[in-house]
Amino acid sequence: MIRVLVVDDHPVYRRGLGTLLEASGYDVVGEVGSAAEAIAWARRTCPDAVLMDLGLPDGSGIDATARIVGERPATRIIVVTMFDDDGSVRRALAAGAAGYVVKDAAPSEILAALAAALEGATVIGSGVARASDAAIRESPASEALGLTVREREVLSLVARGLTNRQVAERLGVAGKTVANVVSVLLAKCAVADRVELAAVARTLDG
Repeated sequence: MIRVLVVDDHPVYRRGLGTLLEASGYDVVGEVGSAAEAIAWARRTCPDAVLMDLGLPDGSGIDATARIVGERPATRIIVVTMFDDDGSVRRALAAGAAGYVVKDAAPSEILAALAAALEGATVIGSGVARASDAAIRESPASEALGLTVREREVLSLVARGLTNRQVAERLGVAGKTVANVVSVLLAKCAVADRVELAAVARTLDG
């Protein structure tokens, strides 16, 4: 069973996340409310994933994320927060977060983000996607790779964990077109698969 640690300073919301995860078949190994507890419990319980708030009473969830990922790189951290600004998204991803969703996201979106992150994707929730997408499309690093506007659009959506079909629906193009663009992106970015491609997008975003 997949082990998940919940970190949030609001007891009611924290318990709600725990209940949601338990009902969905996850093993909730802890529910804590501070950065120090998050780090300590991650060491003690070795979770597969952490749902991490950013506004904690004793420090930032970004710092806690960096500490946990630094000690346990395999642990996937999904930020669940009220902050939807581009700066917070950038800092969280740079610290090693594998996903970022806002607290008012639907329970299904939070669960989808967790599942995708556990599969190796980097997931940005719908509430913060616009800022992240723009950061990737406008990044000088993406220009250095020689990416076209369409390639940047596809890359930003792949980074959010969307399938080729979902990307095609979002952009209003044929699935074969997206498949071709993804193949080109793999070549231009010199990576072997979509997981590595998402990692490249995360680097561009940072």
